[in-house]
Amino acid sequence: MNDRRVIDLLKKAKTMNISVCDDHGPWGIKVYYAMHNGFIFLLENGSRTLKAIQKNPIVSFSIDLNRPDLFVQGEGKVEILGDPTKLERERGVLLSKVPEDILFINMGNVVLVRLVPERIRVTDMSDEPKKYYADFNLKELNEKEPVKLLRALRPWSFQMSVSAMILGVLLARKIVVPLFLLAILGIIMVHGAFNALSDYFDYINKVDLPNGMGSAGSRVLIDGLVKPRFQLAYSLFLLTASLMIGVYLASARASIIPFIILGLVAGLMYGIPKVGLKWLALGDLGVMLAFGPGIVLGTESLMGAKISTASVLVSVAIGMVIVAVLHANNWRDMEDDKRAGIKTVAILLGEKGSKAYYIALIWLSYALFALAVFLDRTYWPILGSFLTIPWAYRLTKIAMNPKSWKRKILDQQTGFFTALHMYFSIAFMLFALIVLYVV
Repeated sequence: MNDRRVIDLLKKAKTMNISVCDDHGPWGIKVYYAMHNGFIFLLENGSRTLKAIQKNPIVSFSIDLNRPDLFVQGEGKVEILGDPTKLERERGVLLSKVPEDILFINMGNVVLVRLVPERIRVTDMSDEPKKYYADFNLKELNEKEPVKLLRALRPWSFQMSVSAMILGVLLARKIVVPLFLLAILGIIMVHGAFNALSDYFDYINKVDLPNGMGSAGSRVLIDGLVKPRFQLAYSLFLLTASLMIGVYLASARASIIPFIILGLVAGLMYGIPKVGLKWLALGDLGVMLAFGPGIVLGTESLMGAKISTASVLVSVAIGMVIVAVLHANNWRDMEDDKRAGIKTVAILLGEKGSKAYYIALIWLSYALFALAVFLDRTYWPILGSFLTIPWAYRLTKIAMNPKSWKRKILDQQTGFFTALHMYFSIAFMLFALIVLYVV
């Protein structure tokens, strides 16, 4: 396809309109799609659309990404691929782009199909209005190949640990740049190593299944992108490298040794089969201590500041909103975890208790922030996090409604909220420091 903007549109868009014709006349639906030698998507077995395609596989389609200045439409032939749980590569590509489709796969009674376009017509109204047929080949109709070594580490989760470190620096009101930069590198490496190690344990113990997100979205093992032995060796290599950084930082500032030990114990003991924290309903506690006091107070100490009661409260609040992401995942996966022999706080609390626990994690973080400001008035900028209250309210509504489909992706929704919570805190504290020391 010659038009780069068209390629970008096809890769950014997640939905397309499909038009078919059966004995009763024309019929159209909207589907989530990904690209894998064409467009792949799910259809319900026995649906009017699938029946029409089985009789006549030629369909029309349109994709616009809600952009009136550029959209594509065309026609092509649909191939019925089969049960998505048995199609490792195609299923992985689809769920990586459209995790919402997990809901339909788990419901069962769906089939994965591929639309191979024969003609693609472009309407471009961005400058001089023009319409044309695009030149293309099927090799261009593929999602961007994932960087396997990076994806295996779940890099999208690094924002939590890095943000916690930045918050620790702001609480300290001082920064030792070389130590901070080295600590950032170390925390990213160890965070990624523990992510990969946890995913390895989940895979070999069949906790991650093909019809689930798998590895919190990385999917590198359940989709066959990385071999289990390599994943284990890779995670141990990164862990060793990060430990060497930790030893150097501890030699420069001995006060951080307890926090390094806390992080290592929590990370190493989290996913070990049968005896790990996540198997003994202690995973929430381990994550809260490691990501809250462990990183925030450890960074504050690394910068040479004295830890106060107020900073402890802030660190616990951060740990709580991060645990909320974990609990949302465990709440959804209670039945799968029970079958695997895992014990989580969600399982111990049950449906009603998990709901109350989740809501408490979200809202008590605001109370702890307010109490920290009461104890130390110089922390007032952290109240900027209160701007996330509308998001907290939305999450509460989702949690309260067991029929909401968004309950199935509540961990993703909570992750976005947690990031905002930390970003607003950082932004307001950084602004206050700039005004205080620069202006």
